[in-house]
Amino acid sequence: MSSSPLFAVGPRMTALLDILGSPPGLGLLPADGCAQALGLSCVTVSAGAGRHAPELIWHAPDDHLGTLLEDLQYTLGEGPTLDCIQHGRALSIPDLAALDDARWPLFLPEALQSPARAVFAFPLGIGAVQLGAFTGYRTTPGPLTLQQQLDAQAFTNTVTFLLLAMLPGADPHHDPPTDLATLHRAEIHQATGMLAIREHIPLDQALLLLRSRAYTLGRPIIDVARDIIDRRDSAASD
Repeated sequence: MSSSPLFAVGPRMTALLDILGSPPGLGLLPADGCAQALGLSCVTVSAGAGRHAPELIWHAPDDHLGTLLEDLQYTLGEGPTLDCIQHGRALSIPDLAALDDARWPLFLPEALQSPARAVFAFPLGIGAVQLGAFTGYRTTPGPLTLQQQLDAQAFTNTVTFLLLAMLPGADPHHDPPTDLATLHRAEIHQATGMLAIREHIPLDQALLLLRSRAYTLGRPIIDVARDIIDRRDSAASD
């Protein structure tokens, strides 16, 4: 019995998946094209597992909304991407404004100050192996259509296998997302190390201090990190 066209991956997503597979590499795929295919404003991929904070490894170069919301979650320690990775389950929030404040008491008020009005997160993993999350944001409320859900699932399945190939013991290959991850939060990691040395504290406590400072000042964590690197901050003397 032939499958109904309704349950097939859409042509735009099929074309994008072809880019992913020849040669394999998430960094070769335009994130803005993926967002358009899914009817979203922006999309991100974050890699991470367990209690470790996820690293943002893929987004459109001019995407300010997705990077803002992912960095907010990194700073506050809560939000859709983190929940998706922690529990290994997809999240569909078609209307952020209608969400109970208790869900993410720190993240939600900040997110609602941005243009984002809907968020969808899909786990990247197989069984107990959780590798990260694919998260999409939209500036208008509303659910994904059935076709968009099918296309998003096809995309997450393909990205999952790409990330599996990057695990220790897998066949080594160069993939641009690892470079992007290093670039996006390199300054945060550098500032964390500097704080750890200045304050004579472990790295995890230094990262917590950096996050707390960003939240207290109401500034992006990357900006606070740059101040520390350039020695424009007062953290060392507080």
